Amino acid sequence: MGRQGLVHGRNYSKVKRMDWISKQAKLYRNLALTHRYQAIVHLEDQEDERFWDYQLQHVKPGRYRYLYYSKNNNGTDTRGCEQCLRFKPYLTDQFFICIDSDLRLLRGEEGLTANNHVAQTYAYSWENHLCESVHIQERMRHNIEQVDFDMNEFITAFSKIVYTPLRYLIFYSADSNLNKLWNISKFNACIPLQPKRSELDNNGKEYLSVIKSRFEEGLKNLSEQPTGKIESLTEENAYLHIQGHLLYKMILHIGTLLCRGTDVAFKTDILDKSLHTNGYDEIESLQKDLHKILIQ
Repeated sequence: MGRQGLVHGRNYSKVKRMDWISKQAKLYRNLALTHRYQAIVHLEDQEDERFWDYQLQHVKPGRYRYLYYSKNNNGTDTRGCEQCLRFKPYLTDQFFICIDSDLRLLRGEEGLTANNHVAQTYAYSWENHLCESVHIQERMRHNIEQVDFDMNEFITAFSKIVYTPLRYLIFYSADSNLNKLWNISKFNACIPLQPKRSELDNNGKEYLSVIKSRFEEGLKNLSEQPTGKIESLTEENAYLHIQGHLLYKMILHIGTLLCRGTDVAFKTDILDKSLHTNGYDEIESLQKDLHKILIQ
């Protein structure tokens, strides 16, 4: 009898956990209709709104209601990508989610498509898009009269350096034992975030050499070689798939050093204004997904 009651209790709890998500989803879908929003959009956090609203307004201008959190299976207010994904069975063109790809894209996680009303960054996070090499170099050229540093050239060289270590990271993350040998913490530790101004001469040649040496040291004892090709990863776009806050902090520090002695504030005048909707595959894929969800 005790065993039977325990099983019943588990089933009952499962129904209740599912009910939190489905009830909220129904509420959000109705909210879009009753308040005449273009859509209700669940984000990972409030700080994501500026980026996603910029992208959505470009596709279909209008009023959007953004959710920064919702209740999880236990009825607790919860943020983040996993919480967004809990709504996947209930999403529509009037209630959908916008998430960071993290490493899911490179790992080939299935189901994260516009057909399932999931929009994603096609980069590790939206911060990576602020650091896109061509756009940020254009803003630097426009805002700084004289600068002896080509951000596009620097990021291109940096991307080539992180490409192979990133392939190892994806391969090793699929196995718990291998992941102990090479993981995102060890990967990030190879990128010092505050180079000296002197290390930035010749488009950061000395700083890039330090990063390259650290990665070579980190990989030299790894016996298992990555196998297979990752379709969405190239030497040119690898930098878009490292942790966004890491890339952002590195570019912010470099840009701040370069702007010393000028009246340009790198963060507010250049970096945080580098929002765009075209010019490279990742942002255009994001735009196509939003178009498919909103306009079809």
